Amino acid sequence: MHGREYLTVLSKKRSVTALLCCILTLSLAFYGVISGVNRSIKNFNENGFFSFIYFTMISNTLAALAMAFVFPFTVEGIRKKRFILPKWAALLHYTAATSIAYVMIFVFMFISWASPEDAFGGSNIVTHVFCPVLILVSFFQTESGHLFTWKDRLLGIIPLSVYIVVYYIEVALIGEENGGWPDIYRVQTYLSPAVAIPMAILLGFGVSTAVALLSNYLTKKRKKKMYMFWSRDLDPVEVRIEAFGIGRMAGSCSEKNNVQIPYDIISFLAERYGLQTEELMKPFLKGLVTELNDRKDRFK
Repeated sequence: MHGREYLTVLSKKRSVTALLCCILTLSLAFYGVISGVNRSIKNFNENGFFSFIYFTMISNTLAALAMAFVFPFTVEGIRKKRFILPKWAALLHYTAATSIAYVMIFVFMFISWASPEDAFGGSNIVTHVFCPVLILVSFFQTESGHLFTWKDRLLGIIPLSVYIVVYYIEVALIGEENGGWPDIYRVQTYLSPAVAIPMAILLGFGVSTAVALLSNYLTKKRKKKMYMFWSRDLDPVEVRIEAFGIGRMAGSCSEKNNVQIPYDIISFLAERYGLQTEELMKPFLKGLVTELNDRKDRFK
């Protein structure tokens, strides 16, 4: 199997995995959020927005939003055999995965010991376990080459950090007796805010870092596996033939007004075999144009 053939197979596999995870996460997150809204109306005699004082509801909503934005790219990946997430979509996916993974870890570390029913009873098992696992699977299996930096790790905990600040204001400064939120996590029962807030943020940053490091490791591993197809020595003519073949692959799964150029692969081949990227762009573009013209002729 040539590298370009492996690239097509890998992209299609990742696109299908992402599509299935998107559909399941959207469905389950929607079910979990609606159940939470109904529970707040039925059990607490509050309007549906009361349920959003739980970070579980916020993180599952964020997960559903991320999957809604990733969904079109999975369809494009299946259609064009090239699954690519732009940076903004990858960051949204990452932030949602970090937020909901934090919820799952928090539930297993704390809530499950104090109240198994609150942790896993009814629809809680969906929002606390099923949705986190699904979005993490989608994130780790379908990420398209982005390496997450320290800055990204800080951005990944923005929703959690904002929630912690608002929770502190509502619970500790305003207080339930004055119209603030109830202390649903019983933080003030066990810890002072001066201890609880740094601990929560540090745990969040730890989760964000773990998700980023594992994602970066898998991304590098996938790239290494893909580049192994070009590990043997090739002469300049053979390298140009590979670039031509990659161009034909790109043309076979792209529309003429929406062509995706795998610049990372072209630049890797150039560096690997001591050539200039510009030298390989010429046979790549020739292969691309050749395939687009052949397709046009076939459909006349």
